Amino acid sequence: MKKYFIFLISLALVACGNIPKNSSIQEGSILGSVPEGSIVRVIASSPQEGMTPEEIVSGFLNASASSENDFKIAREYLIPELRDTWQPTQQIQVYEGQGRLNLNQSSSVVFTAPLNSVIDDRSRITLSEPDSQLVQEFKLKKVENEWRINLDIKGLLISRADLNRSFTTFPLWFPDSSLKTLTPDIVVLPRSTTGNATRLMQLLLAGPGENLTGAVRSAFPVGTTLAINSVPVSNGLATVSLNESVLSAEPFLREVLSAQIVKTLSRIPEIRTVRINVGSQSLIVPNTPIRQSMTLWEKFSPDSNREADALAIQDGKIFRLSTELASAISDDYFNSGRWFAATSNRDENILAAVTEDRTKLVVQNSAAATPRRVLVEGQGFRIPHSDIFDSIWVTGVNQISVIQKNRVINVSIDGIDKQNVIDVIPSPDGVRALLITNTVYGTELRIGTIVRDDQSIKIINVRKLIRDGYSVAQATWQDSEIVLYLDNFLEPANIYSIDTFTGVSKLLYSQIGSQNLASVIKKPTYLTLEDGSILERISGEWISRGNLVNAAYPG
Repeated sequence: MKKYFIFLISLALVACGNIPKNSSIQEGSILGSVPEGSIVRVIASSPQEGMTPEEIVSGFLNASASSENDFKIAREYLIPELRDTWQPTQQIQVYEGQGRLNLNQSSSVVFTAPLNSVIDDRSRITLSEPDSQLVQEFKLKKVENEWRINLDIKGLLISRADLNRSFTTFPLWFPDSSLKTLTPDIVVLPRSTTGNATRLMQLLLAGPGENLTGAVRSAFPVGTTLAINSVPVSNGLATVSLNESVLSAEPFLREVLSAQIVKTLSRIPEIRTVRINVGSQSLIVPNTPIRQSMTLWEKFSPDSNREADALAIQDGKIFRLSTELASAISDDYFNSGRWFAATSNRDENILAAVTEDRTKLVVQNSAAATPRRVLVEGQGFRIPHSDIFDSIWVTGVNQISVIQKNRVINVSIDGIDKQNVIDVIPSPDGVRALLITNTVYGTELRIGTIVRDDQSIKIINVRKLIRDGYSVAQATWQDSEIVLYLDNFLEPANIYSIDTFTGVSKLLYSQIGSQNLASVIKKPTYLTLEDGSILERISGEWISRGNLVNAAYPG
């Protein structure tokens, strides 16, 4: 695991893989990143004698990039009575570039800059719209004949570049409402060699953030807290001591909460195993050793059983793509029609296909003794998607439909008109969804939270996944962490990956005529071209798979 991450809001573009010289695919150039293993530190300077108000504010903003010793240097720029009471992480406003300082009065300086994002007091981030502005007035007063800041703002102002150097992201993990799989909830913390394990456990026990409200829960019984407000780490072992409230958890919930803890703390590089105590005694979890590692809880990973091959279309027929060959599916009903795209669930006992004219979706459930088929009609259907709950999703013109337990359920999206939705792609954990939407800026990629019951599905808390990018044509989840998307603003079109944990965005490759991509963990990536052929990526090389189109993996 990389020792340092680029933060969620950075858009560093990094080349990926080796592209064959005889391919028309072009490799992306390296535009910016933090090298593997590098140590990045911000050197803050204390205030000097005779500094002007503008220099004091500038020095304070620069020093705010250093979180060492609880922002000790930045506090030196404040009037004495505020140095101990200032709470820099109560709210963090992140701005682009250097910003501009203007002396408003002899004792007032106004700072302006484009606003990139805001991090709240629970360490969650919200990206800002492209035209958002930060305008902040700093009032100053003389202290022993030197200017100091009389701070009346909440929290911290920091540039995006400094945030990348001084802070990092961690996922907290929460189970969906059925306790089937775990979903990440990203938080932002200062880079630190100590203290982050404790802070992560505090945040985990406090529950999920607002973005996941209604879609996830916590396996911890009400009232569970740290018995000792510290998570010591020694020789790769983190020890988490909980109070006695945790003892009320039944055996399966103890497994889930253990998975929550271990998966969350495993993102800290120096932690290899975790011990969970109640006071000084180990929490009893059935069939589980005292020292727990990530491998114990793979069953809660949404990517643990994604083994099925992709489906693609050849001359209107549905084919299954393996690494050696493409073979037609053996189903009399589907072999009798002509199709635009098809997908299956992970167990491959549910098959869904969109007709060639893109006006009908047929979903067949073969798990029953007699196969049951559900028909959905519409216009302009896109490639269908499945999720971990065996639901089939399809997006058409003014229409988002989900076939769940042989019933058609319409989907509502908070704050977005369906006519502006191009596609909805559920995540491997079934809790989140990518949305490609028409906005005033172009076609953007956003992410929302799925709240479902037997009668309805809602997508709430729709927010930006990336701050920029206004010509997104198609997107797919490679795994629970990585999203790939196709940007067709220019020819050749560009394909990017986004690490939803760290925010690292990589330009993978460029290709003329790109129309669709499909990718999942441990499987080849497929790229459909407008000439009706597919390229397959294996071990950094591209191989033509012939006249196939619209590959799709189970979700």
